[in-house]
Amino acid sequence: MIAKIIDGKTIEVYDLTQFDADAIMHSGQVFRYFKTDTGYLLIAGKNMAEIAVKDNKVIIKSNDSAYFYNYFDLDTDYTEIKNSLLDFEKLKPAITAGGGIRILRAEFIETVISFIISANNNIKRFTKTLNLLAEQYGDKLYNGYYAFPTIRQLETAAEEDFKKAGCGYRSPYLVKTVRQLGGFNTDELSLLDDKSILKELMRLPGIGQKVASCIGLFSSVLPNKMRFRVCPIDVHIRKAIEQLGSISADEIINHRYAGIAQQYIFYYLQHLHKEL
Repeated sequence: MIAKIIDGKTIEVYDLTQFDADAIMHSGQVFRYFKTDTGYLLIAGKNMAEIAVKDNKVIIKSNDSAYFYNYFDLDTDYTEIKNSLLDFEKLKPAITAGGGIRILRAEFIETVISFIISANNNIKRFTKTLNLLAEQYGDKLYNGYYAFPTIRQLETAAEEDFKKAGCGYRSPYLVKTVRQLGGFNTDELSLLDDKSILKELMRLPGIGQKVASCIGLFSSVLPNKMRFRVCPIDVHIRKAIEQLGSISADEIINHRYAGIAQQYIFYYLQHLHKEL
């Protein structure tokens, strides 16, 4: 057992090798978080959590511990996953550095909107945009924080509204995608295999292969056995994988834990600024 729900508002994580809050926040899959004196404040959908390390445990205080237990996928033990990926010799430094990263089970709508806005964008800029959309359309929580808007709330935004929030050329895509998401049935989507789900996602305006893969990996629409093998590839990740040699690159991209391997590589390159 790596973690336990203590009560409706508290989770304790006991295995710090499987939960590194700093690595998770900087792994390119979560954006609405704020550094605090003791750790991080995270907003996911309409839920908030304070994350801190105390007495060799991660303490997660929130309004809904069951939500965040699922959000952080704390039923999944990463020991076998990391051992499997350690077969790739050149990945060992990245796995060691980012071994506390967990693949989140974020809400589908928030993941879709976030990664459309993230395309060809930098993290600082599009994080500001996401927070502006929350302030303008989401419900007020407390201490000046806002929930991520629901699809119904976003349906009130026009193209010009998205542009004012900083969405730029993505604004017309967002208007169309929001309308389509209003009738999207994620239960039916989850019955498909991973490749079919990615194809369905790419029918939405503004979603290409990379964004669809991010949604498949980081949201709750796919079960773990499918989503962990979804591997978002961009120019930086491709360049890094190519350093490993063509055979190793193919093996990683097609590995059952390709998505997790990609996260270790992303964190190592983009946040720690190292090379494999």
